[in-house]
Amino acid sequence: MGGARSVETPPNGVLPHHRSLPVRLQLIASSLFLATVAAAPVFAQSAATPATQPLVVAVQASPDIDAVAQVVDSFMTDIAGGQFESARQLMTPDAVVLANGQVLGDRDGYINGPAKGDADALRATTQRELLHRNAKADADLGWVVSEKRLRSTLAGAQASRDIMVTETMLLARTGGGWKITHIHWSTRQAG
Repeated sequence: MGGARSVETPPNGVLPHHRSLPVRLQLIASSLFLATVAAAPVFAQSAATPATQPLVVAVQASPDIDAVAQVVDSFMTDIAGGQFESARQLMTPDAVVLANGQVLGDRDGYINGPAKGDADALRATTQRELLHRNAKADADLGWVVSEKRLRSTLAGAQASRDIMVTETMLLARTGGGWKITHIHWSTRQAG
C-alpha cells in the first residue's frame, strides 16, 4: 500500500515529538542567555599575549587573502590595545557588529560603547590561541572565519575559564583598502 501513513494521536492529544518542544525552547533560550552573560565580550590576539600558531589554516595564499587577514588581525590588536580610533578606521561607517545573537551596534555605536568592554576583557585574558582560520577574497569582497580559545584567570582564584570564540568578519574593498563591513562573534564554554 503506497498511500499516506496515518499517525495515531495519543490520548493527551500531544504528539511525542511535540511534548519536548517547550523544554527545548527553554533550554536553547537559557543556553544563549548564559553564553552571552558568561562569555562577556569576545575576541582576539594582542601583542601582550601572542596567540600560538593555528592548528589548521585553510586558506590559499594570495595577496588579497593576506590583506583581509591582516585587516582582521590589526583590528583585533587595536581593540585589545584600546586603540579605538585605529580600529574605527578599519571599518566601514555602516559596519554591523553582532555577538551571540545580539546587535552591538554599527561602527560608531560599537567603538564608542561595547568595544571598551571587549578591550577590558581582552586585558584580563591570559592566553589566546588561534585554532583554525579560513579566508577568501575576490575582487571586491572578502571574509575571514576564525576559531579561537581564550583563557582567563578568575580574579582572586587559581581557577581559569576557557572560552571558544567563533569569529566571522566580512570585508569590502574600498578606495582606502579593505574595510570590515560585518563582524559576528559566537562564544561558548570550552570543553
